[in-house]
Amino acid sequence: MVYVRLSEEAERLVRKYLRTEKQKTYTFDFFLDEEKYIKWEDVEIGMEAWSEREFLVKKEDIEAYLEATGNKNLVFWEEQIAPPMFLTTIAFWLVGDSFIGNWIKTPGAINPGQKIEFYEPIRVGDVIRVKMRAHDKFIKRGKRYLTYYNEFVNQKGEIVAKWWGTLILPLSRSEEEHRIEGVRR
Repeated sequence: MVYVRLSEEAERLVRKYLRTEKQKTYTFDFFLDEEKYIKWEDVEIGMEAWSEREFLVKKEDIEAYLEATGNKNLVFWEEQIAPPMFLTTIAFWLVGDSFIGNWIKTPGAINPGQKIEFYEPIRVGDVIRVKMRAHDKFIKRGKRYLTYYNEFVNQKGEIVAKWWGTLILPLSRSEEEHRIEGVRR
């Protein structure tokens, strides 16, 4: 596993296409808070936390998503309702900002699958928070799996979505460095 940061040139090219306030303040450097990342070994099943931030859904957020996905459905454009998978935009903004969910931004993590259930539409003006919980962890074929459960809640306390996700987490940095150098433990 080789960890790669965006070069200054690549980041400049990406930033050229960012339109919304949230997009412009999002960090692409997942190594920035690396020392705060919780390690797989330290995850306890059932540990949970609320996101430290909220996501205020703005019209520009939904429109940027619709444009990026080529979605021309008038229900979303005229009624100011977010399409269901807009939830991924919210998730990347909220999940990972606190210790409990920061594994989602672990460099080298692989996402082998997820399940999402939708309950309430997300609308312009909604304020979304997420409660994250470590659901399961196991080792399969020498790889470390972590399953997490997230409840996305609006300002009324209504659950708008439930998301079960699984990640395959890389070895710890020290184990990875030994493997790269050919040293076995």
